[in-house]
Amino acid sequence: MLTLKNSICFSVALLVSLTAGTVAEGQTSQRSNSTTKTQSVRTNERVARANWQPTRNTQPATTKSRPLVDAPLEPAAPERSVKSAVRRVKQVGHGIPVPPSDTMSIMDSHEILDGQVMLSPMEGEIIYEGDVSYGNEVSYGGDSSCDAMGGCGCGDVLCGGGCDSMGSCGGGTCGGAGCSTCGELISPAAWRPCVTLCLPQDGWFSAEYLAWFQDGMSLPALVSTSPNGTSETQAGVLGGPATVLFGGDKVLDNSIDGFRLNFGVWLDKCHTWGLGGEYFRIGEASESFSRTSSGSTILARPFFNINPTTGAAREDAELVAYPNVVAGNVTARATSELFGTGMHLRYLRCCNEGCTSGLFCGCPGHFCSRQEAMFGYRYLQLDESVGITENLQGSNPVGSFNIMDRFETQNQFNGVDLGWKYRRTRGYWTADAMLRMAVGVTNQTVRINGSTSIDGGAAQSGGLLAQRGNIGNYEQDEFSVIPELDLKLGYQLTERFRATVGYTFLYWSNVVRPGDQISRDLNPALLPPEQQPFTGAVRPNFKFDTTDYWAQGISIGGEYRW
Repeated sequence: MLTLKNSICFSVALLVSLTAGTVAEGQTSQRSNSTTKTQSVRTNERVARANWQPTRNTQPATTKSRPLVDAPLEPAAPERSVKSAVRRVKQVGHGIPVPPSDTMSIMDSHEILDGQVMLSPMEGEIIYEGDVSYGNEVSYGGDSSCDAMGGCGCGDVLCGGGCDSMGSCGGGTCGGAGCSTCGELISPAAWRPCVTLCLPQDGWFSAEYLAWFQDGMSLPALVSTSPNGTSETQAGVLGGPATVLFGGDKVLDNSIDGFRLNFGVWLDKCHTWGLGGEYFRIGEASESFSRTSSGSTILARPFFNINPTTGAAREDAELVAYPNVVAGNVTARATSELFGTGMHLRYLRCCNEGCTSGLFCGCPGHFCSRQEAMFGYRYLQLDESVGITENLQGSNPVGSFNIMDRFETQNQFNGVDLGWKYRRTRGYWTADAMLRMAVGVTNQTVRINGSTSIDGGAAQSGGLLAQRGNIGNYEQDEFSVIPELDLKLGYQLTERFRATVGYTFLYWSNVVRPGDQISRDLNPALLPPEQQPFTGAVRPNFKFDTTDYWAQGISIGGEYRW
């Protein structure tokens, strides 16, 4: 049919051209030689061929062909009909810019496959993940998966309802919509080093809100009370009729708010090598206690007396408020803050694509996956503190006392970070999993300080649980490991933006925390003003007490790719 139609179109055009030439010649001269006629015919033939356009039949392959002699002539298909056959697919995953192609190349790529029109993309068209692609041809015959709330995608067109592999480990393509760019957005030009300042043209940025929980800080009993009527020597003493008001358990184990940023660029067009960075911070978490009493409610600071005036070592307490003896206020506060940063290289190790059935949908849909190795540097810092203050007004004996104990710890980790990242994309959904391990050294610092001011005078060194035996700055280095698990589920909202929700678990070995550095052993002879001559052991004293730490929680945010 195509040959006959082309021949007829050509003959008609040629006849019209010859007739026009003959009439024009007749008006100017009745004589012409055979050489002039031949040149005129060839000139008109070239004009006719230049204006001649082929046409193609776009009926499905299953339609029975009619005999050539009965085929009617069809007008040439306008260019807009070709463009209208190509529609944008909203589903976003990996894609590449397609080189410009003229009308002839688009027309020649027109094929029939199970009722679906196969077209090469127009200039500027992007191939998205979820579109079925073989070479440079893409099927736009319907939604790509059940998740897209449409047809069954490649299972209907090319997979035949099966799960034929379209890629393999170590494979993937760069020139087409291959698995090496799974879930990525490919810019028209790859980033490349330059002598003058230039901006990366292919990268990512994400911001997340963190709602995490951390391992609570253990505290000894710091504030206690007893029922009214308890004797002065037993008031607030642990083991007697006393109740702990602050400490004696874990604190700072509630939800903590924070944020996390990730950013980076790809160093090649295939997204094989990438350079990225991250920063996260959990805002300062705190837990406080404060109580004031004129003496009607008993308040005390419990400790273990290692040098009583009579008898053996025993539980004891310093009075904060007791009827007709002392009135005052006691305040205790614990704080914690965690943040970290790092840089890493990402290298594509494995990719794959094909068809699979969805979790809640039996029909197959196109999927792709990629696995990356990570290598880089990581820094974490954990700052924590515990402070206790007392403001006392004594009536027996008369006098005022301002007492302060403060314990601070800081952990700074520096190490090598190794990890593995997996991404799987199906339809609009993306699932990410990352497991990494940082290995390095934690610098541990402990700062202890205490002071007492009597009747508004100058502060003297030493509070209650901070005395000259443990006051000072202490530092040591310890080997540490920090494994981390990060799971994330994403949904593509636009071509470039993906909403995410995730879960993170982080563990840190060998850290120091302030609650573990507080010793309740006390020689009352050290209380300012220090007894002269001093007798007994110097207590409390200091010794590093290391433990571990973990933090976990959910994240909600978004990722932007360009």
